[in-house]
Amino acid sequence: MILRLVLLVMLSLAAVDAASQSTLQLRGSWRATAGSRVLQGTWTADVNPNMPNLAQGSWTLIEGTRVLLQGTWAAEKQRAVWRGSWSALLASARPGSPPITGTWQANVKDSSIDTLTQMLQRTAQVQIDGTWRSGTTSGSWSLVR
Repeated sequence: MILRLVLLVMLSLAAVDAASQSTLQLRGSWRATAGSRVLQGTWTADVNPNMPNLAQGSWTLIEGTRVLLQGTWAAEKQRAVWRGSWSALLASARPGSPPITGTWQANVKDSSIDTLTQMLQRTAQVQIDGTWRSGTTSGSWSLVR
């Protein structure tokens, strides 16, 4: 009986530990500018609660109901700087086509946001803005949920 109780407690603790290390998944939509053109799409994020200043995810560029680009992104917050990189392929790209790549930076002025995870979660209440660059092309972006 005591052995069963000990095993039950150990399994419960292992389940709690595994749950605390599970990845938090967030999603939303975004808008960006490229010159005078306005772009929009969706984003997803996977964040490990044990590393709240690192994130990665996927994104799409949508025109009407058509997906034009599909890609991935990664980000890290270092001190007060929020930046990351992204890459994408044209949905119509041939196998082996090189990806489009770039960088982005967030402009977070809310002093109550300490981590990248908090920034992504905050999109449920407020719009988060920033800038992006790919080669000589650049623009602004905003995340919303």
